[in-house]
Amino acid sequence: MTVTELLDNRYEIIRRLGSGGMADVYLARDIQLGRQVAIKVLYKRYASDDEFVARFRHEAQSAAALNHPHIVSIFDRGEAEGSYYIAMEYLEGESLKEVITKEGPLAPARAIEFSEQILQALQFAHEHNVIHRDIKPHNIVINGRGQVKVTDFGIARAGTSPAMTETGSIIGTAQYLSPEQAKGKAVEQSSDLYSLGVVLYEMLTGRVPFEGENPVAIALKHLSDEPVPPQALVPEIPNNLNAVVMRALAKDPRDRYPTAEEFLADLERCRQDLPVTAPPPASDAALTSVIAAGDVAAFGDETQRTAVRRPPGGPARPKMSNKKKALFAVLALAVMIALAAGIYFLAFAQERGNIDVPDVVGLDQAQAETTIRGLGLQPQIEAEEFSDTVPTGKVIRQNPEKGARLKQDGTVRLVISKGSSKVAVPDVRGMEATAADAKIKEAGLSPDRQPDAFSDTVPSGAVISQDPAPGSQAQKGSSVKYVVSKGAEPPRQVSVPDLQNLTVDQASSRLSQAGLGLGTTTEQFSSSVGTGKVISQSPGSGQSVKVGSLVNIVVSKGSEPAKVSVPKLVGMNKTDAQNAVTAQGLVPLLIEKSDPNPANVDLVYDQDPANGTKVDPGSTVTIYAYKAP
Repeated sequence: MTVTELLDNRYEIIRRLGSGGMADVYLARDIQLGRQVAIKVLYKRYASDDEFVARFRHEAQSAAALNHPHIVSIFDRGEAEGSYYIAMEYLEGESLKEVITKEGPLAPARAIEFSEQILQALQFAHEHNVIHRDIKPHNIVINGRGQVKVTDFGIARAGTSPAMTETGSIIGTAQYLSPEQAKGKAVEQSSDLYSLGVVLYEMLTGRVPFEGENPVAIALKHLSDEPVPPQALVPEIPNNLNAVVMRALAKDPRDRYPTAEEFLADLERCRQDLPVTAPPPASDAALTSVIAAGDVAAFGDETQRTAVRRPPGGPARPKMSNKKKALFAVLALAVMIALAAGIYFLAFAQERGNIDVPDVVGLDQAQAETTIRGLGLQPQIEAEEFSDTVPTGKVIRQNPEKGARLKQDGTVRLVISKGSSKVAVPDVRGMEATAADAKIKEAGLSPDRQPDAFSDTVPSGAVISQDPAPGSQAQKGSSVKYVVSKGAEPPRQVSVPDLQNLTVDQASSRLSQAGLGLGTTTEQFSSSVGTGKVISQSPGSGQSVKVGSLVNIVVSKGSEPAKVSVPKLVGMNKTDAQNAVTAQGLVPLLIEKSDPNPANVDLVYDQDPANGTKVDPGSTVTIYAYKAP
């Protein structure tokens, strides 16, 4: 689905980040708080489905109550454009699934570090009575600092609330389902811990414990099949960590870790290379047959007694005569002697046939194969991998490792280096999109054009920015994201608000809210608009103008005062003339000039304005008079 550029009049959509089973996720900017957020918008086809809407709303309720550094924060939720959305913390980084896909099996220490952070999040959620129910690498984000955030509580439920689905339905992702989820039974805290056990298994081995042609086949394996211990796939995994994974993957919830806290404690013991509470997985030798309970046959003396038991509730065996017992004892003793001789012979023969596996790591492939064949063993090229430390054509690792012992013609599997997987990222800024694609592919990378964006400095059709940066090192085949310019962004049009009868401060604030500015302010008298308030504006109210435009206003000075008449001053004594002007509410200004005639001294000979002129109160009247030389 698509959404408008401004969702719910608050979230400015930047680009789509991805899609899930229920919703699209967008990167957006919260224009009220000025921060980037991730917006999850429920597909419109589900907006009319009460169950999906309830589950979607439940995600916000569940996660919003969980304020923890390893749980994604929920900021807001709402309804817009015929669907529902959640605004949440935007996480810069990669999903754990992407990390595993890109890097393959993780080192035990790193897998433990990630698992501990996930468990801290689950412990907090479980303490607040919230079960996630869909723990998987896709829902775990790793930022650039190695910090883990658990996301997507979309199918979480509070422990005290009813399940989101009817009895017998399955919610979750098949590869990470707990057996009880596969059965559609009630889900508890230990179900999240089973799913995390699958995630830990995948981190350590690069694969999940169970695969199948479809989700049903995978779910059945969770119910009936025992997983191959991770140590059998990656021998470098320590025994204690192997035991922890297998306990987390126990079919019966009672055999798993009861709490995230106890799971955490065992992982911390693994970190310190200490014994763990999880029992070691049963070996083939331990999986011996258990025979009928109740009967005990003694072979040899009292120090060589073997108990043979029948399952409880089985039928009792008929009693044997002494002769039969003696015969069985002789036969049993003969079998034991034959077995002992066979075991001794096989062990002796095997010891004679054992060959020490040589160390061929770092050798050229041909040299390694020659060395292995020279000892009577068979080399097998298991895989070719990129390596930033081992040159092309040399052995990265071998299995079994140096010092192990194999029989004649035993196989030593080799992983050969394909050389460095890192390539220099080309600079495609300023190029046309077609040229940028070609340049990126030429470098052995994959072009990934992001949504186009406006730019005031980069011409339309040219690349504005790229990630990773030019000159940095990137994995061969990885993506180079780039953004193409749409040219300068056209100014946004807004409607001019009505400013009439507002004060200057109020008008300035109203314009600022609309993205406009206050232009010139002039004053004039008005008998209808109060003093200090806006009489008129330009542009007028309701007109469409560009964002940032200025609006000029005319402000009232109040009602215009009545005019007064300038008195006749010519021929008066200058002092009398000044008094007459003052008496009219006007301001006299005396200008004198010398006259030799004593009769003219102090006589007003001219005035400005003229006699009878109507002027505003307070206006200046100039008086011209003679003075003695």
